[in-house]
Amino acid sequence: MLRLRYDTAPAWKAVLLDNIDEFLCDHAHNERKVAAAALQLAAHQPRHSGLVHDLIAMAGEEVEHFGRIHALIVERGGELRHDQPDPYMTAVHRLLRRPDNAAYLLDRLLAFGIVEARGCERFRMAAEALSPGPLGALYWELTASEARHHQCYVGWARELYPEPEVASRLDELLTAEAAIARALPLRPALH
Repeated sequence: MLRLRYDTAPAWKAVLLDNIDEFLCDHAHNERKVAAAALQLAAHQPRHSGLVHDLIAMAGEEVEHFGRIHALIVERGGELRHDQPDPYMTAVHRLLRRPDNAAYLLDRLLAFGIVEARGCERFRMAAEALSPGPLGALYWELTASEARHHQCYVGWARELYPEPEVASRLDELLTAEAAIARALPLRPALH
């Protein structure tokens, strides 16, 4: 398991519980966006067929999660609200080197892995706050899914790039991600 360098404050659980419907909408939009990002990455890497296969599988799982969360929102009497900009993801995207840089794929794989690890942490916290019950059980299930996804992204980085390069860039990105997460206010959002 990837070790993040900043732990979300325990007070985030209270923010989540006080705004669960807002959190569910944010979560649904995040599932949709990560599915699209995985498919876009797959389309840009046709020569890495194993990676493309794994990305397609992940995208399918993320779309299924989007559907489940959307159904839950509707079941609770709500509707999917308009997507709001995600300051965390905006800041993480700024960390990526330019597409014309040979290490752009490495950055995307590692950044996606870190984002999935942050999602894993938040889903675990949500599961703890919401347990026992069906919603808590769903978030325990999603915690395991996020763990698999982050391991897949980081695993592919290690498959495609030399370990010293991966370790060095992962170190840089983990430090930068911790600063981003630490600086953001607690809100009922996945990031």
